[in-house]
Amino acid sequence: MANCPKCNAHLKLTDWRPECPKCGVNMVYYGMEESLLKDAEKAEAEHAKFQKGLDRFKASCIGGKRQIARLILAIIPVAGLFLPLAKISIAEGPFMAAKDISVNILTIVMDYFMELFDVNLILEGIGSSVLGTPVLMFALSIVLLVLSIVMGILNFGRCFCSSKASSCKKNIVVSVLSVLLLVGACATFSVFGSSINAVFPSMVTASIGFGIFVTMALHVPVIVLNALLVKNPIVVKYKELPDYSAQAEEAAPEAVAAE
Repeated sequence: MANCPKCNAHLKLTDWRPECPKCGVNMVYYGMEESLLKDAEKAEAEHAKFQKGLDRFKASCIGGKRQIARLILAIIPVAGLFLPLAKISIAEGPFMAAKDISVNILTIVMDYFMELFDVNLILEGIGSSVLGTPVLMFALSIVLLVLSIVMGILNFGRCFCSSKASSCKKNIVVSVLSVLLLVGACATFSVFGSSINAVFPSMVTASIGFGIFVTMALHVPVIVLNALLVKNPIVVKYKELPDYSAQAEEAAPEAVAAE
């Protein structure tokens, strides 16, 4: 048979009552208060951790006018990607009609993405003594543009968890990096334009569109707002939580009386 949890007295088969025959404690409820208090402390710690994260989340995105403006402005640069980012013009030839291609995020994803990133085709083009430079520069410009978009999405996501000044500084770094990647995309596309024109004089011309510069400019307000939040850090208002330990003590009066 088992022993009493309080006095450790050995229980016989005839000791079927809930009270210990030696010390008289109710063995069913013995230790319940302590168990409830431990569970309450654990629940309180977990709730406090979750509530602090929720309070920081709310302060980061809707805790003030600057945070709300930052959240809205962080997604606006995506709109610039739908504007003409570049233009490729092909002159009329013996077996080819004249064609103007406006490049933006839609044409890249829907019309050219799969073809542009045919690895074998790119490697063959780069290895060509004639088209090597144009193909390499064009592929690099697309890669840099995609990386800039990734940085922009990351920057938007960080707006939901940037309540500290150090996080706002990181946001500035991400925004600046996104702009630098756009500058790199412009530079490599310009090299592509000059090199493809050298291969096909007066047949193929490539120029940068105004959309790329608009997209760069749309990153500036986000950088400014993050800089202001670094100078004047966000004040997080933490919600006062109930005392679960006191509630647990009130929830076990039978256990207290039995012991």
